[in-house]
Amino acid sequence: MRLVKISFLVITFTIISSSGMAYSQEGDLSPLGFKFGIDKKEAKKVIDSKGKRIVMDEEDSKEMIVIVMQGVIVNLPIDISGKDVMTELEFYKKKLLATSLIFAATDQNEKAAIESDFVQYFTSEYGEPVERETVMHFTTTSWDIPEVKLVMYTDNNDNTVKIQYKHIPGHRAKFEEELDEKRGTVKTDPATQMFLEGDYSKPTGYDEQFGTK
Repeated sequence: MRLVKISFLVITFTIISSSGMAYSQEGDLSPLGFKFGIDKKEAKKVIDSKGKRIVMDEEDSKEMIVIVMQGVIVNLPIDISGKDVMTELEFYKKKLLATSLIFAATDQNEKAAIESDFVQYFTSEYGEPVERETVMHFTTTSWDIPEVKLVMYTDNNDNTVKIQYKHIPGHRAKFEEELDEKRGTVKTDPATQMFLEGDYSKPTGYDEQFGTK
């Protein structure tokens, strides 16, 4: 009996721990290794702890600050060995709003290869892009994922590729609503359903009495 109780406690603890971990990972949005919402001081601590070098630190305006760091601090799904890449951090009202990878390719072929590899990976992870637009020598490709707008910008003139993760609070709800619509599983409240069915004002027995059904 004691062994059964111990086993039950172990299983219960494992389930609780797993649930807590999943919730923590879901709420801890840290694309490229920097958690959204941290301030500049916290971001610099992360950069220093990874032994990376800041190549740019400037204020775009009173509310916008941009830091650019040489290299990356996370493992990427694409092989970037030998690539010139930097990590850009954008702070709005002192809080981290967006993180980006910036690749400076040596030529058109390298730029095209970087773009193709990331498009293939993001499509496998998040589905087809929700938008793709080319204007002059710029191409913008975007994906919607919960809480984040993922956008890839490419410039054919200077062979750069920028991949931006922008935090959009509340985007999860919109994302799930659109997903429900695609699946045909949109839920409606009872009052709305009555309105759609057209029987919200009918008295009991109306259809049977007048033969409307």
